[in-house]
Amino acid sequence: MQAFYLLVMAGCTDGLDGWLARYFGWQSPLGKFMDPLADKLLVSLSFVSLALLNQLPWWLVILVLMRDITIAMGVMLWYFLITEPINFSPTALSKVNTLLQLSLVTLCVFKLVLATLPNVMLTWLIVLTASTTLITYVHYVFSWGKKAYSFYKIA
Repeated sequence: MQAFYLLVMAGCTDGLDGWLARYFGWQSPLGKFMDPLADKLLVSLSFVSLALLNQLPWWLVILVLMRDITIAMGVMLWYFLITEPINFSPTALSKVNTLLQLSLVTLCVFKLVLATLPNVMLTWLIVLTASTTLITYVHYVFSWGKKAYSFYKIA
């Protein structure tokens, strides 16, 4: 029960933090980097924990982790190899993907502590989450690879 409330609190404070930053203009380059990193850390650790509890399939956890690690490595390589500033703006589909991942985590924790849910609901959410994770993974690799190649080619 405490895990569910903690997860809800983390989501609410993250949303409030983002809204306050945009509304009052409190955004910073560090914040634009750290906020998505914190979100990914929360999602990744939640996915691993839920897989350990047999609530999520390991193939989905591996897919999510591979995508996030690839993106993180790409950002690090960009900083080390290309000196141009990087734009961290997520795509609309990536935002949907994050929403689906967080929804899946929330429903799994909800199922563990409060109630049973129809398996078909979780199955479809797993399929949707896996689909958007894979699509955004491929999209980021190709689009950022193309950007990196164009900068590298110019230099």
